[in-house]
Amino acid sequence: MKAISIQDLSSFGLLMGFIVVFFVLIVYHGLCLWGAQAIYHRHANRLIANKQYIRMEIFFFMGLSALALIHLSEIGILSILGLWHGVASSIDHAIVVIGGIYTTIGSEQAVASLPSRYRILAVVLSMSSLFCFAWSTAVMMDMMRMYRKVRPLDGPP
Repeated sequence: MKAISIQDLSSFGLLMGFIVVFFVLIVYHGLCLWGAQAIYHRHANRLIANKQYIRMEIFFFMGLSALALIHLSEIGILSILGLWHGVASSIDHAIVVIGGIYTTIGSEQAVASLPSRYRILAVVLSMSSLFCFAWSTAVMMDMMRMYRKVRPLDGPP
């Protein structure tokens, strides 16, 4: 039987840290979505009741922009954490690496540039971002349902 080394414990601690980051990211994302959705529904119902359809359309696109900003804020927070822990050498490099892994676009190049001890980060971060994108899609569909209430009242375009 192989003895457990300090390196094994260090890798295990790093993995546990990444799992904690995964759960914190999911909670942060959920709270942001909850707030955005609550604000959207409160104002959208009022705009529809007052038949302010043009404002409702503008507000719908503002809601979609809020969803995108939530994801960008997560990339920003994770990039700062990555810079702090030595995943990247500069903030722009951290944004490219974390953004590539988070969106899974260009994650192969991003993972190749990571130090070997941080490569598990790609798996954990990609997994959490998939959940976040799916959750945001559900909220976007809910916003779309509310937005579609405007069209039958408004008539043909």
